Amino acid sequence: MPQVEVPEVHLSAHPDRMIMVEKGLAPGPARQAALIAVRDVRRKMPKLSGAAARRVQPLYGRGYFGVQWADDYVWYQDHGTRAFTMRSLAGKTIPMWIDDPTGMEREKNPKAKTRTTASGKVQVLIFRRAAPIGARRKTYRVDRKTGQRILVSDKPMSYPGAPGRISRREAAQPWTTPGRRPGAIAPGNVGVRWRHPGLHPRSFLNTSMTAAAQRCGLVAQRVYVGDRGWRNFVRLHGEDFK
Repeated sequence: MPQVEVPEVHLSAHPDRMIMVEKGLAPGPARQAALIAVRDVRRKMPKLSGAAARRVQPLYGRGYFGVQWADDYVWYQDHGTRAFTMRSLAGKTIPMWIDDPTGMEREKNPKAKTRTTASGKVQVLIFRRAAPIGARRKTYRVDRKTGQRILVSDKPMSYPGAPGRISRREAAQPWTTPGRRPGAIAPGNVGVRWRHPGLHPRSFLNTSMTAAAQRCGLVAQRVYVGDRGWRNFVRLHGEDFK
């Protein structure tokens, strides 16, 4: 069955809940619809540890039902983000969980923390430092005759926005993309370091709310995306949810 979305009314720049208003909806059916929506959201949303999914909770009352999330990034996972350079990381040491299917990282550092994601992947915790913006790595050698240091190379360090990154190359034969040369720089490289590729919108909140309404025999017309003060906003939009 194809996923169906309804129009959204955004009432907050930093939302933490999605509400559907249904006039005359009794608390009992509202609770049932909210529980169905939460169960569907938890099933559809991306999961590593599953902690954010467990913190999604039902909201309901006379005339409305919805879902509430505790982690800000749930909203960005749902609606997606543009690609951006992570300049706020400059000069910081960043903890990163990386996949370790072969165990090579664990062999290099047996004391490193490990975890198993909700999907069954084994990951290892590593640390990478993002250099201050504009920092450069200079390499010198000592002249044997004069004893003076001679500059050999002067390259940008790994700061957010530093040039020269090649994240992917074409695979070797026979897995090379047709028309491409093995080892060539693959399309999609961003050319700078510490570049977030962005997130593709998944719309699991809207589709789960809509599906819950349909399963409970309700007419899904629109959803309100807001925060703690959503009731006042709904009143301003002319809705009567009591």
